Amino acid sequence: MLGRSVGLQDEEMAAMEDWATVALFDDTDRLVMRYTEVLTRENRVSDALYAELEARFPREELLELCMTVGLAALVNRVHATFHTEVDDSTRAQVGDAPFCPIGR
Repeated sequence: MLGRSVGLQDEEMAAMEDWATVALFDDTDRLVMRYTEVLTRENRVSDALYAELEARFPREELLELCMTVGLAALVNRVHATFHTEVDDSTRAQVGDAPFCPIGR
């Protein structure tokens, strides 16, 4: 549902596991997904990666990206801790949308 709310197509969400090689994604997409994966898995961003981000995004957008990734990680950790189920309303909206397989 979140992916759809920001304009992602189902095929893009389904392809995220192979984000580095799938032709659907451009260089900016790949940079964002690399940053997301690094921050989520390592909780640390190298100076080199930060320099790439800083060269691509104005500071305000970089802050928004950081907050979005951080908030998503927080929400995922809460759901993982409490084994929450998707409610009926969300299930009706999501339907058979593919989930993002990153981090499985």
